[in-house]
Amino acid sequence: MTRESMNRPFFAQMLRWVFIFFISIFSTVGLKAQTNGTLKGLLLDSWVEKPVASAHIVNFTDSLATISSSEGMFRLNAGAGDSIYITCIGYAGKAFVVDPAMLLAEVVVIRMAPKSYQLAEVEVNPFGSKAQFQKRFMDLQVNDGSIDVVGVPKPTKAPRDIPITEDANEIKKAKYMLNPASFIYGNLSKDAKARQELHRLKAEDEKFSENNRKYNEKVVARITGYTTEKSREFMDYCNFSEAEIFQLNDYQLTLAIMSKQKAFERLNSHSDR
Repeated sequence: MTRESMNRPFFAQMLRWVFIFFISIFSTVGLKAQTNGTLKGLLLDSWVEKPVASAHIVNFTDSLATISSSEGMFRLNAGAGDSIYITCIGYAGKAFVVDPAMLLAEVVVIRMAPKSYQLAEVEVNPFGSKAQFQKRFMDLQVNDGSIDVVGVPKPTKAPRDIPITEDANEIKKAKYMLNPASFIYGNLSKDAKARQELHRLKAEDEKFSENNRKYNEKVVARITGYTTEKSREFMDYCNFSEAEIFQLNDYQLTLAIMSKQKAFERLNSHSDR
C-alpha cells in the first residue's frame, strides 16, 4: 500500500466536513431570511368588530413604528421574536411577540379591548362647590381678639403703609405673596418691565433651540428616508407651528411626521399621474 492510497481516506473526510460546513452556513442564512418580513395586521374592536383606526404600532426590537389606517390595517417590518406593542386612545394596550406564522399570513387579525374608566365617587357635603366654599370662607367674620369694655370704644386700626422697595429679591418675594404693591410696581416700573422682557427673550431662545433640536432636515431625513432637498419640500408641506413642535415630545413628533408623510406621498402620486 502506497502513501497516496493511505492519505485518500483523510482527504475524503476533510472534503466531507467542508461540504457540511458550507451547507450549515447556507441553511442558517436561509432560515434567517425566512424569519424576517412584513407583519400585515388588521385591528378590530373586540366588542363590536369595527376597525380600530389611528392606533400606534411600535416594534420595540427594531425601533420602528406605524399607524393603522381608517380601515384598521397596518404594515410593519418585523422579524420572528420581535416585541410589538399597540396603543390607541380608548383601548387597553396590547403586547405580543411575533412568530414565523404571523409573517407568512396574509393578514393577522388583532382584537383590541375597549378600556373601561372608573368614575370618581360623588361626595355630597354642606359646603357646596370649591368656589362656593372659598367665597364663604373669605366672607367669614373673624374675631380680632379685642375685648369689649363697657363705656370704652375699641381702638381703631392704623392704616397700613405699603413700602415701595427697589430690591429685586424683595419684589419677587412680594409678588409670590400676592402683595398689591409688587403688582403695581411690576406693571409700572421700567426696571421691572426690562427684567420681564429679558426673561421672555431667554424663554423664547430656549424654545427655539429645543424646537431646532427636535425638528430639522436631518431628523426628517432619518425618519422619512428623503434626501435633503425633498426633506425641505416635505417640511414646507407639514407646516408645523412652533407651538406644536414645542408641545410634542420626540416620540409624538415622529408619529406626526409619519402621518404627514402618508398624505404627502398620496399627494405626490396623484400629481405624477
